[in-house]
Amino acid sequence: MDQENGEKYTVKVAERCFEILDLAISQEEPLTNQNVAAHLKINTNMAFRLLSTMVNSGYLTKDESSGQYHISLKVLHLTRKSLLSLDIRRISMPYLELLWHQFPKANLNMAVYYDGDILVLDRIDSVSLPRTYFTPGKVLPFHCTGLGKVLTSEMPEEDIDRLVLEKGLNSYTTYTISDPVSLKKELAKVREEQCARDRNEFILNDNCNAVPIRNQKGAVIAAISLSAFENYMSVEEVENTMPVLMETGRKISFLMGYQKGSIL
Repeated sequence: MDQENGEKYTVKVAERCFEILDLAISQEEPLTNQNVAAHLKINTNMAFRLLSTMVNSGYLTKDESSGQYHISLKVLHLTRKSLLSLDIRRISMPYLELLWHQFPKANLNMAVYYDGDILVLDRIDSVSLPRTYFTPGKVLPFHCTGLGKVLTSEMPEEDIDRLVLEKGLNSYTTYTISDPVSLKKELAKVREEQCARDRNEFILNDNCNAVPIRNQKGAVIAAISLSAFENYMSVEEVENTMPVLMETGRKISFLMGYQKGSIL
């Protein structure tokens, strides 16, 4: 369907409701009648009617005392359904469980690049506490996490420049890569070695290895990682998991249709 026909069959009210959901997801503060009206460029009466419709449908809740709107738990059911429907998750999780049985002191994570973000799809927690905080649905920085480096390592340079401009290179620890030149050198290393490392760059005393998952065309469609705090696994122990993690990535990629590399 071309753009002209797509616009012909668009229901404007429904489109605005989805725009409200997008706004609620993108900002940390609750929605208000005023900021919805400003964002959609509509009057406050129309904004109120749209918000009321979404409350009645169960996708938003309203705090009557403040007049603010929040995303409801109903949206979580949609999120869960979306995760369950992803082939990459269905195929990857048994392999991550095998890894966890081999390295129970580590956390196993899976993420994708979606709309400019590094989005965690799933994880298996270690038997140790404290845990790292890569919960499903969490957005991670692209420049200082193993998952982020893998998922952006084969992007065109202009896309990396755009990410740097839009997301910034915030310093989380003294080890964080915080300048574009160093970042591009790091991503070139990831491309060459087909794996990425985060050594105290995002969370102090937390170390991570990550590898790509590829599709039939060879494109990186996801990444998996193994991470652990140093008081549960030393840097050397985490480093020594890399060959097993890389082999796991190759096996999952093979099941996703990728033919090159070591397989079962």
